[in-house]
Amino acid sequence: MTPDSLGRRFFNIRTLVSFGVAFAILFFVFQKMDLDVRDIISHIRTANPALYLAALVVYYSTFLVRSVRWKLLLENVGLTETAGYKLPSVLGLAEMIFLSWFANCIMPAKLGDAYRAYLLKRNAQVSFSKTFGTILAERIIDLLLTFVLLAITGLIAFHGTLPPEIVAGAQGSLALVALTIFGLVAMRNLGPLIRRLLPARFRGHYAHLEDGTLNSFRRMPLVLAYSLVAWIIEAARLYFVVLSLGLAAISFPVVLLIAIAESLLTSVPGTPAGLGVVEGTIIMILVLAGHLGLAPGMNDGLAASVAILDRTISYWSLVLFGAITYLLSRKK
Repeated sequence: MTPDSLGRRFFNIRTLVSFGVAFAILFFVFQKMDLDVRDIISHIRTANPALYLAALVVYYSTFLVRSVRWKLLLENVGLTETAGYKLPSVLGLAEMIFLSWFANCIMPAKLGDAYRAYLLKRNAQVSFSKTFGTILAERIIDLLLTFVLLAITGLIAFHGTLPPEIVAGAQGSLALVALTIFGLVAMRNLGPLIRRLLPARFRGHYAHLEDGTLNSFRRMPLVLAYSLVAWIIEAARLYFVVLSLGLAAISFPVVLLIAIAESLLTSVPGTPAGLGVVEGTIIMILVLAGHLGLAPGMNDGLAASVAILDRTISYWSLVLFGAITYLLSRKK
């Protein structure tokens, strides 16, 4: 995916339809819950600016952590300076990740991941397929870790008994995890067969993709440590948002559960970065937690305020700052 195609894809019919679906979901949520927009705005206006700014700063620090982890994965597959590759600095890799997240915010189906692989190929003359393999491995690690954390935090937050709504989401995640593990096993054990079945012109690309994916799973304790730090940062962002609205009584495991679920749902392919789906899920979990006494004082309007305020950071700020970075970046 090139910079020119990025612009074209934003204005194509599939992207426009995905935004239409996202806003339709948001409209449905607001109508179904009979949310009062003026009430939501009044809650947001009471937010503590300092705590909101802290949430913003904490959130953007995750790109440095993720870039260090990506550098580790690239080293795992032999893309190092000692092997003759001149990779960007940690800040340079962070910029590429940021641009890819921006692309994911304006296009469905995680196309920003392919854009990130293109950026590294263009700036470091490395294999696109091998690079994309490291990104695929990164996504797999995040998915597996997210599922484990989702199950643990869900049980802690709801005192060992998951509500039906959470169980349904966990079952969907479990199916995705099982499919992912099956794909990895097939890639490892059936690689030669897969290459033989592919057309000749694709075999080399697949070999690089397989190498980049499977060999990324080295030094896993360190990779997992960076991944956990990234998730802690995600939870800290949401916690600062909650505090900014004066909701300190909310159980922290609930906040952590929402942050993990939000991160997982950004991968929903139907809308850009899970737009619409994420907001609805945040509101649903908060309202459920309020009914169970885990979020004292919570009501529909407050839940919607948390969701909207949080997404101004995790989605809309990415669109704004990402567009500026995209226009000014020399790496695109």
